[in-house]
This record gives sequence, C-alpha cells and structure tokens, in this order.
Amino acid sequence: MYTVLIVDDEPVVRRGVSQMIDWSSLGFTTVLQAEDGVEALEICRKNKVNLVLTDIVMPFMDGLELSGILGQEFPDIQIVILTGHEDFEYAKQSVDLGVKNYILKPVGSNTLYEKIKEICHRINIETTQKQYIAEMKTQLYQSMPVLQEKFLSLLVCTENPVEYDIHERIQNLGLPLKGKSYLVAIIELDFSEIQGRDIELYTFAAKNVVQGCMGDGHCVFENEHKLVIVFNLDYYEEAGHDIVYKTIQVTQKAIYSMLHMNNTCALGMSVDSLPMLYHSWREANKALDCKYTLGINRVYDIRDLDYVEETFFYPFEEMKNLVNSIKLMSPSEIEAAVQAVGTALHGMHNVSSSNIRMIFIEILTSLLKELSGLKEVSPDIWNEGFSLYNGLEQSMSIEQISSKLLTFSKKVSNQFQRSQKNSSEIIVQKTVDYIEAQYADEMLTLSGAAEKVGVSMGYLSILFKKEGGINFTEYLTHVRMSHAKELLRTTDKKTYEIAYETGYSSPHYFSVSFKKCTGMSPSEFRSKE
Repeated sequence: MYTVLIVDDEPVVRRGVSQMIDWSSLGFTTVLQAEDGVEALEICRKNKVNLVLTDIVMPFMDGLELSGILGQEFPDIQIVILTGHEDFEYAKQSVDLGVKNYILKPVGSNTLYEKIKEICHRINIETTQKQYIAEMKTQLYQSMPVLQEKFLSLLVCTENPVEYDIHERIQNLGLPLKGKSYLVAIIELDFSEIQGRDIELYTFAAKNVVQGCMGDGHCVFENEHKLVIVFNLDYYEEAGHDIVYKTIQVTQKAIYSMLHMNNTCALGMSVDSLPMLYHSWREANKALDCKYTLGINRVYDIRDLDYVEETFFYPFEEMKNLVNSIKLMSPSEIEAAVQAVGTALHGMHNVSSSNIRMIFIEILTSLLKELSGLKEVSPDIWNEGFSLYNGLEQSMSIEQISSKLLTFSKKVSNQFQRSQKNSSEIIVQKTVDYIEAQYADEMLTLSGAAEKVGVSMGYLSILFKKEGGINFTEYLTHVRMSHAKELLRTTDKKTYEIAYETGYSSPHYFSVSFKKCTGMSPSEFRSKE
C-alpha cells in the first residue's frame, strides 16, 4: 500500500534499516534505497513515495537540501531525519523546511519500529482525511450545477428571498455575476409534440444549446420548464440590450435547427443590481404573454410593448354559443363557436396569460358540468377533460388551446348524442311495453302513454316516429290487429267479443279496421285459417 525510501551514503546503514523492521506489518509493500539526495530525488520523481528516511550528511546533495526540494515538489511525503547526536543541532534547521520527525542514531530495532509505527499512523490519518476531502470535492463538483440552479432560481424568480451575502454565494458557486448591469431573458419551449417522459431530456438538450450560444459569461438555468438567462451586460462594451436581442434571435433559431422545437423568447429591462433581477424576470414574463395573441416563435422585448392590462375580459356570449352548439350536436356550429372564442381573444391584444387560462378553465368547467348531468359518461372523457386543465400551462398559443378545446367539445357532443339516443330508446321501449300491456283499453291514447313515460305528447309523437319509423296510432292498431288475428285463429269467440278484448268499443269499427288492415273481414280470415 505504501512505499518507503531509505537514503544514506553508508550501505550497511541502508541495509540495516531496511531489514530490522517488518515493513509489511506497517503497510509498506515497497522498500527503496538511495545513497544520496540526488538519487533519492530521482526515485521520488519516478515513484509514488510515502515516507523518506534520510541522513543529513551525504555527498552531492545532503538531507536538508533534499528535504527542502521534496517539501516543495511533494508536500504529501513524510520525511524523517536520521541524525547522530553531533548533528542534532544542525538537523533542527530542517524545521524551517517542514520536517517534523527526527530519529537519533544509533537506534534499536524496537525504537525504530515504534517510531515508524507512529509515523505510519499519522500517514493513515492524513491519507484518510485527504481521501475524504477529495470525495467531498468530487461530490461538490458533481452537485455544483444543482446548487447553482437552485440559487439562481431563488435569486432571480423570487421577490426579496435572499437573506445572506449574495456576492459571497456567487463566488462560492463560481457564477459569472460580477458586473454592474444585468438583463433577464426567458425561453419557453413548446413541448406539445413531445411525450412526457422525454420532456426532461429535451429541456437538458435545449439548455446545452443555449449555453453554447451564450458562452461562459452568462448564467442559464431552468425554472418551471422554461430556460432563464441572466445576461451580464458588462460583458458587452456598448448597446448591450440590442446585442442580447440579436443573441436571443440566434439562440431561438439554433434550438429549432438542432432540436426541431418551437420556442418563444422574451426580454426584460436591464437592471443595475443583482437584487433587481426579479423585476427584469417579471417583465420578461409579461412580454412572454404576448405569445397568446401575437403568436409563438418570436422574440418579445418589454421595451417594445405597450403592455397595460385591460379590465378583465370574458367572452360570455361566445361560451354560451359553444355550450348550446354542443347540446345541438352540430359539428359545424361547434367549430364556429370555438373559432369565435379565439377570435374574441385575439381582438384583445393586451390580455394577460392568466386571463386567457382562466377563460379556458371556465369553459372546460362548464362542459364538464354539462356532462355531469348525463346518466352515463365514459371515464375516458372525464380523464381527457381533467388532463386539459394540466395542459393549459404547457400550451404555447391560443390556437393550440382552441384546437384541444375543439376536439374535446366534439367528444362531449358525441357523448350527448349517445346519451340522448339511449334515453330515446328507453322512452320508446317503455311506450311499447305500455301498449302491449294496455292495448285492450279502449281509452289508451298518445296522451296517456306520454304521461305514463314522463314526456310531453308532442315529444313522444316525434320520438316514436323517429325511432320506430311508424306513428303511435299506427303501432297501436298493429298491436290490436295482431292480437285479434291470434284470437280468431285459436278461439271460437264472437267478433264483438274479440273487438272488446282488443280495445274496440264498436264491433262495426273493429270489422272495418280489420278489413283495412288485412284485406278480409274477421269471418273470412277465420274461415281461411
């Protein structure tokens, strides 16, 4: 594990020291020898030496000169001076060279062993400490990007969050924020075409692209899936804001060229102190809101925007029309209603992103509320509706949100259609069952059947005709004639008896109706059967 180098111009001393100690028991796997300082220095430069035992008086290069050179070139090497009583005062000069260990000659094997054992213990402690420090440095280096992003997010995206020395933290984290003027830019990436599990990968890739375009003089970090850049304007000599604008334009094109990702960028105002970065970031977010009404894949500069938020806007009439068109189950009217919502929002050029999100959230809430009134709704449509809530934050434009809303609205309309069809079938079936049970009642009418199934007479008349292809009276007559035929075939009952049993109070009217239906009188029908 360790290597010891014994340096003495007397071979017998070198051999004696190397043999009188069980070096392996102390953790030394290699024992090297040198006859003077020159040879010893060459060995140290070619090998990993942990401990040097050296005499003082030697030709060419003495032990003190060797200790001085080793102390400069190899500060980790432990040096032990082997000296006689007559040279001890001379050996004390090595204190200035960093030598802490002396062994007086002659020395016995036990004394030498204990002394070397003590030194080895010190070497083990120092080695362990150095390994621990090296590991801590490695971990710190590996976690540095995370620490930097956490600090930058706190510094830039939170109002008045810092209660410690900002400049000290910047220095400790190695951040290039030592200027006097800064500007915050935001790049919002469009993840609409990217699967959820790949968002982190694309964000990481986009960050690398941005960092490559920015260079090392500026800071880039992620905040809520947006890339935030802190530009050090002192990095530029003049017209820093204009240079930043052009740099962002190049960066935007680079992201699209390399990753095929749409992205929208925004710049805040320049500020003259680090605590003011939050205000630049907030202004950049305001400028970014223009993507909803002015479009994506652009660079918006807060300096160029007359951004004054209007009184809160809400498209009451457009939303009412959308809900009605869904209930009417008209795809063309649904498309027109959704388009009207988008047109109304585009007409408000300074509407805020929070206002837009609230409008679409309210529309989704209204649609889900209408769905809740249906008896049977597919779980898939509920899940899709709820997922749209979460997707609003990732939507880049009114067009994207409107497209998703249109798709969902049509599905809601289809759900209404299925529900209505199921409800109609139930109503018609109840009416049919009621006719089968009450056909012998001469007072059976459409009005009575409608009251029985719980709908209006006019609605039942239309619904019965639509679902069955025959009106109520025709179906009732069909049922009565079918039962009359059965009675004529299987019984000897008189015609007037059969008339009464099938709901006819007038045997004559029964006979007329029977002949009209079958082309024969009741007696002719019975004789043929």
